[in-house]
Amino acid sequence: MKKLKIPLKIAIAFSTSTSASTYYATAQETASQDEDVIIVTANRRPQPLSQIGSSVSVLTEADLERGQQPFVLDALESLPGVSTSQNGSFGGSASISIRGAGGDNTVLLIDGVQVNDASAPGGAFNFATLDTYNISRIEVLRGPQSILYGSDAIGGVVNIITKTGGEGLGGKIFVEGGSFNTRRAGASLYGGTDKIGFNISASGLDTDGISKADENNGNTEADGLSSYTFAGKLTAQLTETFQLEALGNYTDTNGFYDAFDFVASVPFDGSMLQTNATDQFAGVVRGNLELLDGRFTNTLSAEYSEINRTLLGDFDPFLATGTRTNIDYLGVLTVNQDWTVTGGLQHEKTKSEGNSESSFDINSVFGELAFTGFENLVITAGTRYDDHQTFGGNASSRITASYTVDQTGTKILANWGQGFRAPSISQLTFAWLTFSGINEDLNPETSTGFEVGFVQDLAGDRVSVGATYFHQKVNDKITYVNFTDGYDNIDKTLSKGIEFTASANVTDTISVNANYTYTDAKDVTDGNEVPLIREPKHLISGSIQWNPIEKLSTSLLVTHNGEEQQLDGSTLAKWTRVDVRVSYELMEDLNVYGRVDNVLNTEYQYIPNYGTPDRSFFMGLRKTF
Repeated sequence: MKKLKIPLKIAIAFSTSTSASTYYATAQETASQDEDVIIVTANRRPQPLSQIGSSVSVLTEADLERGQQPFVLDALESLPGVSTSQNGSFGGSASISIRGAGGDNTVLLIDGVQVNDASAPGGAFNFATLDTYNISRIEVLRGPQSILYGSDAIGGVVNIITKTGGEGLGGKIFVEGGSFNTRRAGASLYGGTDKIGFNISASGLDTDGISKADENNGNTEADGLSSYTFAGKLTAQLTETFQLEALGNYTDTNGFYDAFDFVASVPFDGSMLQTNATDQFAGVVRGNLELLDGRFTNTLSAEYSEINRTLLGDFDPFLATGTRTNIDYLGVLTVNQDWTVTGGLQHEKTKSEGNSESSFDINSVFGELAFTGFENLVITAGTRYDDHQTFGGNASSRITASYTVDQTGTKILANWGQGFRAPSISQLTFAWLTFSGINEDLNPETSTGFEVGFVQDLAGDRVSVGATYFHQKVNDKITYVNFTDGYDNIDKTLSKGIEFTASANVTDTISVNANYTYTDAKDVTDGNEVPLIREPKHLISGSIQWNPIEKLSTSLLVTHNGEEQQLDGSTLAKWTRVDVRVSYELMEDLNVYGRVDNVLNTEYQYIPNYGTPDRSFFMGLRKTF
């Protein structure tokens, strides 16, 4: 295979357009942390992990290939502080919650483009069919990030960075199949010159699936899924100081879903006519101009995302379209070796058509100052002002610090930040029975949170351990009440807890990784302590990787999800799932791989009465050229 060379200026041009983060080890990283690993999400500019003052996890392309998960949702489940929820496998609506903040408070970016669904009830993105193929890395930033990412980022940010072409020519192709008559395949081609890079890819999955409504309740009708994704990226170094980037990502999904008995509050097989079709598109044109010998970078982006949903069943068709248009300017000025200034302007327009029809504009200005004048210490401080069309002005601030102790190599992080989230269009215009129009009694959410933690390498960097304490208060948290009343505010909620991580290279062929998160998320209005729904107190993820010979890789993965409080007052049972992964290199750049999901055939649910797969088997081939 001809190796690709990625021009540094193109890489930096892209990275300054994204944002996120801080320092923290992921469950997939080795014990010894590489301080030169660059994070681009934390502060919307490239920085080494050692200089990040917030909690960030990274999943690399190698991690995703080793994990063999077809969907991003399943890969994120391995990270500290991240819980997932889905009403039925293979296409059921899916969301993630970071540190008990809820699914509506996570911003999802694809190559820096926010793709949260403006027409969804809470404005969240549906992670159900987001494919892991063609992803270079995923950065997950935990905690309030509103100063750089605006509304919706109270819980955190997930930034998916796709592959970029460079000098040379290369590609990948894979095919796999397995249980439930599942077929999956993908191909990509990437390359270019020292001035122009390109990457194009296509992938798809087709499966008979399982019943969305749990088969243990007598539901036997399989609900299938077909999902296809196409992506392209073009980067061009037009002059010594100006780079241009254009990219697009399109996903077409068709699946079946089950009916719901509103009296008994349970899903059931229902009619075969119940189908769900979704089209998703995200695109951006982005220019990057360097001034002052590269010390002042200026990035202007025009971003657009659109999600169309069509539900057909024993009722009139449900049609919804959500669009998000974003014009964003970002400037990063390196004043000298001690001071860096980041600032920007943003205009965002969200629009919903269908069941809830309306649009809202937000104009924002933000800035952050970074100081590195003391050895091993990095401090940032910033603020943002949002002017919302309906709710007026709101200011949010953040301070972060990262320090490395020379004598021990201990990395210490701390930060304090505020968050802001305006109600979604659907929440503001919820209509049922006689209610319609704007809910003028619904307030935006605001939050204040802090965290403090450390990472310590031991045993000659063969072992790494870390811990982070987090604490976040949310005022006026938006919650669903019922069909007639729609949405209301919870006066005060509190989410606090601790994340532990550990990784070790036990021998030259065996490595282990584990993380544990304790989250205490409650409604604390008027001194009450009522658990928030669908927020598990205990999350555990771990893996053991054994490479007995150079060409053979095996992994044992364990996932534990603790009990969860439900909307009806019931408690969803805790569960533990065990998975196995195997990969073998048949010849150079040709691998055969396989996995067994749910090895112990555990019966478990993410949402009451919605099913999950029994023990299942998959096998595939992957070729790089």
